[in-house]
Amino acid sequence: MRSLVTWWLPALALLGCDDPSTADGGIDAGIDAATCSGAPAEVELGTGNDSSLRGYRPLTDGAEVYLVPGPQGGQHIWVALRGRGFNPSLPRIELRAYRPSDDTLIGRLRIRLPMVTAPEDPSLLALPSQTLVIDDRAYCSVLGGDVRIELDFNDLYGRCQSVRRTVRLVDIDPAANESVRLAWRRCCDARLPRCYATMDASVAVDAAADASTD
Repeated sequence: MRSLVTWWLPALALLGCDDPSTADGGIDAGIDAATCSGAPAEVELGTGNDSSLRGYRPLTDGAEVYLVPGPQGGQHIWVALRGRGFNPSLPRIELRAYRPSDDTLIGRLRIRLPMVTAPEDPSLLALPSQTLVIDDRAYCSVLGGDVRIELDFNDLYGRCQSVRRTVRLVDIDPAANESVRLAWRRCCDARLPRCYATMDASVAVDAAADASTD
């Protein structure tokens, strides 16, 4: 699944000694409130159909999204961004997914990628849909229920924004192969151990995102 974002890796290689993130500890430092000044960035949290810029739609509270089986055996929600009023070169983006019933972290993605002109509106900047991976041990507990998606955005030039949306994870992606959909369903219906394991370890961050700290 992580191969879906590897075409962005050349952008990560641009990070160097003159990167504005070096003073605050890089991507793992989180958004430092002291670096945010002036008007906040205008950022909208949305979703798409694949890893392209196509099919974008904004996410509002209660919006319906699908769990997408990935080619490497995991599963994710597509998350995309639109916005304006910030430096698009390499903003720092952190996405987190929570199970609202107990505030358990079930997915996280931290990336630094350039944003480009949105094809549907040239006044907006766009981030193609990214894979917010949902932990194997948790997806059954939210399938057919709510997931809270949180975004922290920092362009590292003083413009920041945080967005929270609680969406409905209605089903496994109907566009997925039927045998794959049945396999993911069986994991939940049969309560297979891996799908109901205790969440006693931290959720991993996408490996491609961590490459930016090297």
